[in-house]
Amino acid sequence: MKFIRYFVLFVSLVIFSIFAFYASLRFYRESFTPEEIAPKTGRWIQSYDVNIYIQEMGDPKNPAVVLIHGMGSWSELWRETMVALSQNGYYAIAIDLPPFGFSERPKPTELKSIQQAKRIVSVIDALGLQNVHLLGHSFGGGATLHTALLIPNRILSLQLVDIAVNLEEKKESIPSEPNRFETFWNFPLLRNRLLEVTATNPHLTKVFFSQFVHSSDCITEEKVKVIQMPMRIKGTTSFLGDWLGEFLFHSDDLLAKDTRLYGKNLTMPIDLIWGDLDTVTPIADAEKIKSILTNSRLHFIQGVGHIPQLESPENFNKLLLKNLKEVESR
Repeated sequence: MKFIRYFVLFVSLVIFSIFAFYASLRFYRESFTPEEIAPKTGRWIQSYDVNIYIQEMGDPKNPAVVLIHGMGSWSELWRETMVALSQNGYYAIAIDLPPFGFSERPKPTELKSIQQAKRIVSVIDALGLQNVHLLGHSFGGGATLHTALLIPNRILSLQLVDIAVNLEEKKESIPSEPNRFETFWNFPLLRNRLLEVTATNPHLTKVFFSQFVHSSDCITEEKVKVIQMPMRIKGTTSFLGDWLGEFLFHSDDLLAKDTRLYGKNLTMPIDLIWGDLDTVTPIADAEKIKSILTNSRLHFIQGVGHIPQLESPENFNKLLLKNLKEVESR
């Protein structure tokens, strides 16, 4: 019995030490403002409610392509695609979509796809762009699609990359009491300790992102450093915890409803670009989206998973440019 007590005490001390270490590491790491550490290659644009950080490349007189990233990502991870676009006669604008990147963070309750879409429209207006191509990836697909629903006549084409959206409306249900996990999540003191050793733990960045790709070779140390840059902003762990609570427990189906009501207005060319080995949003998801967006075409990139622009940038950029040129030829 004495051995068991000592063993339990030892394990408890080890666990406490791990949590204490990462709590102190977060306190040291999350100590900067966006203005202090954001790349000087970008700038902030005032949207309808918050300042949005963007990066641009190419001649603003050329056809514009607005790029929207996925979960945990930000504008810099579009760098190779922006270079390809600018070298082929396009004006590329990559937007940091809150709560990620260096954009100002609104209230966690104001990060639904419709609110994100309004921010994107505000940026497009602020840049003086009348018509644009929209390119959205994964989690950013909802905001991208909602933007097109808001201003369909100004969208030259939709390029939707492995988008993570649900276009099926929810069945009416009686609101239920919070489950145990949601109750736990509502205690920031406990929740943030969990996030410190998992989601915002810099030692796990490569591990987490590797789950989204077929081969982790593309998640280089350089890419890991890029991913981690915005994680140094003050309050990142706490804010992500608040946002995740909304995302996990209070999602809505407004995008699905608006797609049903106004999807007929999406008459622009729509290209669905998919990694054929995607296990996050598998091929079945792509086919379901294609059946709803009847004006769409489905393209596969062979041998890649959920992030084709990182896994096979040459093939991805080649397909993207082909799609855009076809729109111009029409």
